[in-house]
Amino acid sequence: MGLDYRVSCCPDGLMTDRRHDVKVLDCTIRDGGICNDWKFDPALVTRTAHALRRAGVDIMEIGYRSPRPAGPDGAGPWKYCEDDALRAIADDTGLKLAVMMDYGRATAADLAPRARSPISMVRVACYGRDIVPALDMLHAIQDKGYDVMCNVMAVSDNTPQEVDHFLGKLHDSTVPNVALVDSYGALYPHHVRYLIRKYKNWLRQDQRLGIHVHNNQETAFANTIAAVEEGATLIDATILGMGRGAGNCPLELLLMWLDSPRYDVEPILGLVDDFAKLKEELRWGYHVPYGITGWLNAHPKAAIAQMGDPDTTVAEFYRDLVAHRPRSLHHRPVLVPEPRVAK
Repeated sequence: MGLDYRVSCCPDGLMTDRRHDVKVLDCTIRDGGICNDWKFDPALVTRTAHALRRAGVDIMEIGYRSPRPAGPDGAGPWKYCEDDALRAIADDTGLKLAVMMDYGRATAADLAPRARSPISMVRVACYGRDIVPALDMLHAIQDKGYDVMCNVMAVSDNTPQEVDHFLGKLHDSTVPNVALVDSYGALYPHHVRYLIRKYKNWLRQDQRLGIHVHNNQETAFANTIAAVEEGATLIDATILGMGRGAGNCPLELLLMWLDSPRYDVEPILGLVDDFAKLKEELRWGYHVPYGITGWLNAHPKAAIAQMGDPDTTVAEFYRDLVAHRPRSLHHRPVLVPEPRVAK
């Protein structure tokens, strides 16, 4: 056995061969739009689409599809992803474009038939408790000709029985793609390995399994690796990890790790300086408040608020969040030294 061509201290052949079936979905503009209300410079979105195409990325999730409100709401166009705004990008790049629709905020009626739309894939985000009506929505979108995917959010908030319930419903559906979603960034690699195996045991062999993780505890990349090694094949990532709060798995790291002739990281690296400037302004990525909410398996909205509050320290934020939680057994007791008695 030869040596790993990158790391000479290890033998070659340690990497899983399951990476050969992987497809990469970039959701920079969709998830990253939560940071800036989808107000991306159109030129940057176009450059991003071209770079993704040259890099070999399989799908670009370019934003949300949702109905426009009656009055102005200040959001950029990628919150709505109307067909006219997407057609030029799709025609120019040849990329497979996806949009996300939130169950309860949009319906299949918000989509034209696939034959008249530049959108190829529609992902529906829902909670486990809403799986039955969400599947009705997914089936209606399928009937319009779209490829679909179900993203059951915040799985870390579900009991094992609740996970079994929604996986059973997905098994019996015609939905071909399902994502494991760590909305709170609460999972560690051992959780991901267990859940990927559980999802695969419940789902049919013809259903493709994906992964979408957040980086609250700086585990997004490690969790993505664990998911791929366990058989996930539709993998979410974003440029420079851009996304809500702590962000997501960095696309550039994923492409380098995949190390596949199908992908080329260099076009993505050409965008890093642009997104680094955005990161300085928008402050996504790991920060301790996000780590705290991830560790507590809590929604990151509290951490997002703390990041904008100069009057609350991180220690105060932590004490406030744990004030009414039972102290776990793995915490060491606070040892108060005994007073010294004079002899």
